[in-house]
Amino acid sequence: MALASGGAIRDLIRQVYARGTAADEEHHRPVELADAMDAILADAAPRFGISVRGDRSTAWWDDRGTIRRRQLSGDWRSSLNAMMMPGPAEETSGKLRTQWEAELYRSGSITPIEIDFIADESGSEFLIKPLAPAVPLEERFTPPPEGIVSEIRILARSGRARFIVVVGPEDLGRDILPHLPSLLLDPSWRSIYVNAQDQSAAEEAFSLRMPDDPQTWASEIEALRAFRFDVVTVDLSGGDKGWAGSALDIGSVAFLLWQESDDVRPAIEAGIRWRLRIDKDADGHLEWSLESLLGRDESS
Repeated sequence: MALASGGAIRDLIRQVYARGTAADEEHHRPVELADAMDAILADAAPRFGISVRGDRSTAWWDDRGTIRRRQLSGDWRSSLNAMMMPGPAEETSGKLRTQWEAELYRSGSITPIEIDFIADESGSEFLIKPLAPAVPLEERFTPPPEGIVSEIRILARSGRARFIVVVGPEDLGRDILPHLPSLLLDPSWRSIYVNAQDQSAAEEAFSLRMPDDPQTWASEIEALRAFRFDVVTVDLSGGDKGWAGSALDIGSVAFLLWQESDDVRPAIEAGIRWRLRIDKDADGHLEWSLESLLGRDESS
């Protein structure tokens, strides 16, 4: 039994939501930017922006998955410049594309933001994202013991710094993996975080998202070798681990996230000899250990 084809169902969903969006806009008269901004901040929107097409300007924001829109009236550009430091007038002048960080002043509070701007002959787009306050790494994660740091740095200098990283609980891996170069090595080392899913952790480090098809991962990783990174951290859950050998060639130091239930033989065959284990207890404290994949415990 079938109700309709997948394509027909998707088309109907788009039509219904398009009507809902249009109705949402029709019931609101144009507003001042200040009023739109108050609504945006009240909804704690993770992203919002302004779309300009000719004489029409529209503020929009993400309200827990629903995009709200309000047509803007008045001199919204002057208002935006007054709310933001540095403002778009100086940052976008003569540019078709730019990005900068600023502070948004509204309702007695200051919100750090990141702005992306693009423009062409027909109009322009502002994408604005509030930035989470930066929390020092040593406050977010229990630092590794000096013995482990020293051991890993010795391995890095010797050219044998290849590790699988096993964590508990599982979601700790995506949180901490992009930060391992800063926690364990000199922060001046050039690093890249390779991942397979959209995740907030990827935004905290220089990163590359792999295509959805795991069969293409090995070839995609091969293309990164020419950049000669010092460190690579890799989170590619799924697939048959055929990418492991290629990942080691991206940087002289490599950390590969490995599920505890996965066979370690592909890692050993790829030339990895070390397991870095990180466990988080109920209080958020991290326990670090470094051990040989061949069975000999090296550090704890």
